[in-house]
Amino acid sequence: MDLLELDEDSLMEIFSYFCFNELLLLSSVCKRFLYISQRHFRKIRNFELDYRSVAGRDNYPEYLRNVFTSLGPTMEAFRFSGGYIMDETLKQHIVDNLAAHCSNLRYLTINYTILTEQHLRPLAVLLATLHHLDLGRCDLTDESLGEFLRSRPLHLRTLAIPGNPNLLGKFFNDWTTARELEQLDLSCCFSLNVQEMDEFLNTAKCLLAVDVTKSLWLERNKDIFQKDGRSIMLGTSLPVLEYYKAG
Repeated sequence: MDLLELDEDSLMEIFSYFCFNELLLLSSVCKRFLYISQRHFRKIRNFELDYRSVAGRDNYPEYLRNVFTSLGPTMEAFRFSGGYIMDETLKQHIVDNLAAHCSNLRYLTINYTILTEQHLRPLAVLLATLHHLDLGRCDLTDESLGEFLRSRPLHLRTLAIPGNPNLLGKFFNDWTTARELEQLDLSCCFSLNVQEMDEFLNTAKCLLAVDVTKSLWLERNKDIFQKDGRSIMLGTSLPVLEYYKAG
């Protein structure tokens, strides 16, 4: 019997034995293989990109395009950690593919990766669907982060930006789009002046918890979170997800 003569359930069973990268290759064989592969891809909702497995590829632009076109439409969570000295062209390819293909993303985590205005501007399109955003240790500045957060309406429930020592807190100025924000992690932002949050707290009515551990201004200003009848607890409980990681 020819392989293509098998029924769909049988093909699904056979394809279940292939790894992620093998499914990517099979999806380019014919339309039927593409359909079967896509059925398997739709099961992957939370995906972590392995920088090491991508950086070593000569054809990584094509590989990344195939990954994001295959997973992007149904992907709900994406996680990536590239390191501070990662290739800039590779970083831009990842950012551009995220922006172009992940229209239903709910959770985005990018850690230990320098993000500038050049990277944050295309990512702003994702703010239309994101509920949880983690940009920990990304060397963010007040200017770039402020422009990003104010660029369009937000539906964020949690925002984590720990370990960004260049943040002084000025990005809070004129930030009025955080009306649904419930948790805010600012831990290890050593230079953060929480006094800059005063006006922001008046608009972030749903904020329940904030983590400002190791902020140098915490001790003298921590009463800001109880000011004017507010009841914001110190310490956050951010969501923890399981991710599929392609080998």
